[in-house]
Amino acid sequence: MGAFPSLAQFFLTHELLSSVCLFLGVILEGEIVLIFAGVLMHMNILSVPETVVLVTVAAIVKTIFGYSLGGWIAKRWPQSPLLCYVEKKILLLLPRFRERPFWSIFISKFIYGVNHVTMIFAGYMRANFRLYIRAEILSSFVWIATFLGLGYFFSAAAFAISNDIKKVIILIAGFVLIFIIIQRFLTFLFDLVELPSNK
Repeated sequence: MGAFPSLAQFFLTHELLSSVCLFLGVILEGEIVLIFAGVLMHMNILSVPETVVLVTVAAIVKTIFGYSLGGWIAKRWPQSPLLCYVEKKILLLLPRFRERPFWSIFISKFIYGVNHVTMIFAGYMRANFRLYIRAEILSSFVWIATFLGLGYFFSAAAFAISNDIKKVIILIAGFVLIFIIIQRFLTFLFDLVELPSNK
């Protein structure tokens, strides 16, 4: 914790605010927030058990809220143009959503920028709630472990390369940027591969 005394001090003296920010960050964004939490766990700034519990609860809240929001939109605006657009996009990326909703929901967790709309779409089309919850909870556990692990690994790798604080921060930021680029590129490729099957 001595490597980043000011950052550590902030998290230690503002535990409630830090927890709220982490909780909301998982709900609103997800991947980058989890990676950052993994970095802080490696630095012993965040408690591993408490962080895992907090982000898990946040992921479950997001899961329920997303489905409920989709259901509410279906009742309020059953022919919403926005949801019609979302439906086309979801079925483009996940063409077997209706036939195999469990695996479509599970896979959507790992396609950048798709899971949020998939949760809302599942509620909008009134997908079986038990099946939806099973798919989301199972994928959430894998998702959380993966991205917290990436943050932990990025931090460990950065410190293995250098002990200079500025260099470590730059290295971690570089690792995260490279990961984002790779993830977006894979999402783009997935989109291209799925496109012909929908014509």
